[in-house]
Formats: sequence, structure tokens, C-alpha cells
Amino acid sequence: MKILLPILALVQLTSANASLVGVMDSGTDLSHRDLAPKAWLNKKEKFGSKVDLDGDGLPGNTNGWDFTENSPKVYNDKYNSFITADVKTFFNYYSKIDLGTIAPQEMTWLRTHGSDQVFMNKVNFIGGYIHGTHCAGISVKNVNQAKVLAMKVIPTVYEEPVAPVQTNGGQQTPPPADTTPGKTIEEFTAELVQSADQQVEQMVGLHGIMNFHKVDVVNQSFGIGFGDAVNFIKAGFIEEVKRQPTDAELASLVKTYFNRLLQEGPKMFAAAPETLFTIAAGNDSSNNDLYPDYPADIQAANKIVVAATLGYKKLADFSNFGGTKVDVAAPGVAILSTAPTQAYIPLSGTSQATPYVTNIIAAMKDLNPALKARDLKDIVLGTVDVKDWLKGKVKTSGIVNKPRALKAAELAKTMTVDKAISMAKATIADVPVEKSLSIGKKLDFKLNFKPVRPSLLIKKPVLE
Repeated sequence: MKILLPILALVQLTSANASLVGVMDSGTDLSHRDLAPKAWLNKKEKFGSKVDLDGDGLPGNTNGWDFTENSPKVYNDKYNSFITADVKTFFNYYSKIDLGTIAPQEMTWLRTHGSDQVFMNKVNFIGGYIHGTHCAGISVKNVNQAKVLAMKVIPTVYEEPVAPVQTNGGQQTPPPADTTPGKTIEEFTAELVQSADQQVEQMVGLHGIMNFHKVDVVNQSFGIGFGDAVNFIKAGFIEEVKRQPTDAELASLVKTYFNRLLQEGPKMFAAAPETLFTIAAGNDSSNNDLYPDYPADIQAANKIVVAATLGYKKLADFSNFGGTKVDVAAPGVAILSTAPTQAYIPLSGTSQATPYVTNIIAAMKDLNPALKARDLKDIVLGTVDVKDWLKGKVKTSGIVNKPRALKAAELAKTMTVDKAISMAKATIADVPVEKSLSIGKKLDFKLNFKPVRPSLLIKKPVLE
């Protein structure tokens, strides 16, 4: 993914009292009725201006920036027509599967539509296309003063699925023989390390902009999962080295790639030391302690990594976890939120759990603007509801408690943060466990869909 980075000025802008929430994602439709009043407005810029008036290197950025197209337009409405009644129905029914409330006729509808590969390709695309708008809605829901600064870093270009070319005998036609010499493993490894360095360098620049505008909290519901990296590296190896890697070679290359990302990654968060970053743990049912995830596994004081739960009942089946690498859990199943075309669509994922935490942080900052990033993190992690089913799954063994966190933020106006946390824990009860939520049902058929967390490794759709 190519991101055009600006040259940053040294002077920061002053911030208003309202909390400023950065949403780094697939674009945010700020025309939605729930988001329009909360759109950040850069009064020092004029939309579309070719002159950079505030010195952040982004001329005309009144609401944020699209780094995938180098544009001040933070949302591309080109594919709004894809958000059809059937697509909305799919997400609605899929959420009912997660909640265990789906009716037999609804399951039949999913089975029929799920076998339509072209339809499912559009569904998977729309899951990413609406992702930023969905996360933004969760991030600022009922936080009246909060403002959203939108940064589009995930491309949204629809590609038709590619069907293998068949011969008359029904066999796939092999590609023409490639006679060019392949690269050595050493050359491929060097390119892989360079790719990791470039990924971090891009994020350093993006985080620098967050620092420039004094953003309080940045929602990052994206990443590079271990499985994504394995597939990406294997495909690159075959293409460039001209042969299949051995299991040992592939394991070594993946380890080298993640080691580099995690080694250089702290620079990203050091670029915005007063900003708190909330990061999705991933949707692969994977242990991040054993199988690394980027940027979730980077060591930095100003970040919170979030797992997803079904309400306050259980860890979501899809959620990544990690007793040392994932900090806290939050509800992330069947979360109804804003979508383009003035819609409201339910989605599941650690992508939805993460803005749930972002929302708490923004509300605390509005309530007590004096709180620093470190204070906000301490309060979120220090006020959790401890759950036996989260022990060994997240560092805190707990799920966020918004009323308790807000109470601690209020108390911290007149006492230390540690004392405020202790008093809030003594006075605010655990969040009641919802009796109405069921355990999700298992599908009796294959459905080519899973909760979306946009990957920073772009892949083309292929018809199976």
C-alpha cells in the first residue's frame, strides 16, 4: 500500500476542550446524520485548497485526509450503490448467528445467498468499505463533545473475483512458463525487511500528524495477522524466488518479518507520545503471545490492545487473545453502528470492540480534559470487571466498565488517578451480565465470510 506522507511542521496546533478522536481506517462518511455534528473542522484550512495553510503538509484538509488517494476527501462514495437491501440483510442475519437468535428461514436465506460467489465478494468488500464509518460511529456514540478526525489508510477499490481459466476438459490452464531467473533467499529476505521498515516509516508519518493536531485517542481497527503474513510471504516467495518455500524457510521468513516490525514499531508510538492508541487484537481465534500480530504486539506505553466479547458473557469465538500481548476485552459481537447511505448495520469483530474502548477514552477526556494518555490508559485498565473466563486471555483478566471508568475520571479532578481508580472500584458495581444473549450457533454449511479487520496486506479476490 502506497501512502503519501507530508513533511510535518514543527509547531503544533492548539486543541479545543472537546476530545479529538482519530479514526485511521477505510474512510469515514461524515455526512451520516450521527457523525456530521461530530466531524472535526480544521478552521485553518479551506477544503480543496492547494496551499497548506496550517503547516501539517496536507493542503485543504478540513476533516482529515485520504492517504490512499492523496486527497482531502475522507470518504469515497463510489460504491454506495453496493449497500443494497440484500447486503444489509446478510449482515443482519450473520449477526443473528453470532447471537444465537437466527430463525430457520433466515438460515435458509444465508445458505442460498452464501453460495453466490459474486454476491459474497461484494459482501466481503462492503464489510471493509463501511468499516471506518462503523468504527467512527461506535467511537463517538453518546459522547456529545467529541470530534472525529478521519484518516483513510485502507484502500477501497472493488475488484471482481477472478475465475480460473478452464480448458475443455475442465482443468485449469497453467500459466505460461516463467523463464526469468529467481531471486536468492538472501535477496528476498532483504526485501522483506525493507517492506517492514517501510510499513513502520509510513506509520511514523501518520502518527506524526496525530501528534501535530493533538489527537487524544486514535482508533486502529486494522493490522497484519500471522496468517495474513504467512500467505503474503509465501505468495511473494513463489513469485520472486520461483519455487515453493520449504516449511523451515517460510517459518524463518515470517519470524524475520515480524521481528523487524516489532523491533522498529515503537518508533510509531513515540511519534505521538501524548496520544493514546486503541488497537484491535485480531479476528483469527489466535494467541498473540504465540503468533505475533502487528501493530498489536508492539511494545509501547501509549497503546491499548483490545479483544472482543459477546456482551459481558464470554470471549468471542473469533477473537484473538493473549495473556501478555492483549490488554483488555470489550463487547464486539453484533454491534449496531453507522454505515454509509444513512444506514445502521450490525458488525462483529475486535474492530468493533476497539472503538468501544475508544468511546470510553473520549468520554473520560471530555469529562476531565486534564487527563493525560497515561492516566486514561491506567483508568481503562484499572477499572475493569475481572472475569474468570478472561484469565490468561488478556493482561487485566477483565472487560471494560464504562460507568466505573467515567467515575474514576471525575474523581481524578480532585485526587490522584490511583486513588480515583480505587474509589471508583469501591462505588461502581460490575456491569450486569445480559441474560438475553445466547451463545452463537454453528453453521452447517460453508460461508466465505468472517468478521472484518482490514489487513495492511492487500489481496485480490479469487473465485473458488
